[in-house]
Amino acid sequence: MLTNKFLKLQSVYFRLLGFNIFACHGDSWILPRRTIGSIMSVLRFLPLTAAFCLQNMQNVDQLTDGLCSMLIDLLALCKFGLIIRLHKDLVQLIERIRQLLHRESRIANYARIIEEVNKREQFISGLYRNCFQLAAASACMLPLLRMFWSTFIRSASAIGEVQPELPFPSVYPWDNRGVFNYLVAYVWNVAAAFGVLLPTVCVDTLFCLLTHNLCALFRIAQYKMQHFVGESLDDTLSNVANILPLYQATLDMCNTLNRCFRPLISVQFLVASLHLCVLCYQVSANLRRPDVLFFAAFTCSILSQIYLYCYCGECVKTENAQFATAIYDSDWHKTGCSWSAIGRPLLLSMMRAQRDCRIDGYFFVANKQTFLAIVKTSMSYVTLLQSLS
Repeated sequence: MLTNKFLKLQSVYFRLLGFNIFACHGDSWILPRRTIGSIMSVLRFLPLTAAFCLQNMQNVDQLTDGLCSMLIDLLALCKFGLIIRLHKDLVQLIERIRQLLHRESRIANYARIIEEVNKREQFISGLYRNCFQLAAASACMLPLLRMFWSTFIRSASAIGEVQPELPFPSVYPWDNRGVFNYLVAYVWNVAAAFGVLLPTVCVDTLFCLLTHNLCALFRIAQYKMQHFVGESLDDTLSNVANILPLYQATLDMCNTLNRCFRPLISVQFLVASLHLCVLCYQVSANLRRPDVLFFAAFTCSILSQIYLYCYCGECVKTENAQFATAIYDSDWHKTGCSWSAIGRPLLLSMMRAQRDCRIDGYFFVANKQTFLAIVKTSMSYVTLLQSLS
C-alpha cells in the first residue's frame, strides 16, 4: 500500500490556494476565488513597492530594501502563473507517479524504498515551509517590536510621537500615523506576505515531492535490475520486460517534469542572483540593527529555495546514472541468453542511463555547481553595490 506521507504537506497548502491535486478525474481548480484573492493581494501591493523604489532611487539602502520586496512579489506571481496554466498537467503527472508507486508498493522491499524517500521528502518540505514561515512571521512582527521598543522602553512619554513602521517598504496615498490608516496598511502588508507564502510553498515543495518520487522509481528499477536473473530463462526474460518499461516511464515523467518547470527554474535562478545580492547588501548594512535578524532569515529562505531546486535536480541526475551501475553489478553474465534477447537491451539501457537526465532552466542546469555559481555571482554584485553606496 502506498505510504500515507505522499503529498501530505502539499495537499494542505494547495487546498488553501484553491486546488485539489488529488483530483485525477475532473477539474482540480476547485475554489478559484481563493486563488484570485491571493493573486490580488500581491498585485495590489506591487505598485506601492514600485512607488517606494522610484521615490528612493538616490538612496541605495532604501532602494535595495524595496527591490527585495519587489523581486519576491514578482517571483510569487510567476508561480501563480505556473499553477494556473499547468495545474491539469501537474495533476496528471502526480496521478501517473501515484499509480506506479501504488503498483510497486505491493512488494515489501519496494514499499520500504518508497516509504524512506517520502519520509525524507516530507522532512525537507516541512523544513523548507518552516524557513519561509519564519521569514514571513519575522517580517510581520519586526515593525511591531521596533515600535514597542521605541515607545514603551526608551521613552514612555513619547507615545503620541511614535513613527509608524510596516513590514515591507511601500508608499501609501494616506497618512499612516492615524490608528485606522495604520491598521489598514498593516493588514495590506500581511495579506501580501500570505499571498507570497502560499504559491512559494506549494510550487517548491511540489517540485521536491515529484523529484523525490521519481528518484524512488529509479531506485526500484535499480533494485530490480540487480536481481533480474530468475530461476529459469522465461523468468529472466519476463523480469527484463518489466524493468525496462518502468525505467522508460520514469524517464518520460522526468522529461514532463522538466518541461513544466523549465520556465520557472530559469526565472527562479535569474531572480535569485539579484535577490541574494540585495539581501546580502542589506545584511552587511544593518549588522548593528535589529533588522539584521529579518534580513538574515530572508537570506536563508532564498538560499534554501535555490538549493532545493539544485539538490533535487542533482538527485534525479545521480539516480538515473546509478541505473547503468545496477546493470553492471547484476549477474547478466549468468543468464545464458542470446545477445538479441538480453545483451542488446541491457547495453542500450546502459548507454541511455549514462546520458544526463537533467532538470534545467534553459540556460541553467539544476545542480550543486549552479548553486555555487549563483552564490559567487551574488557576492560580486554585493561588492558593486557597496562601491556605489
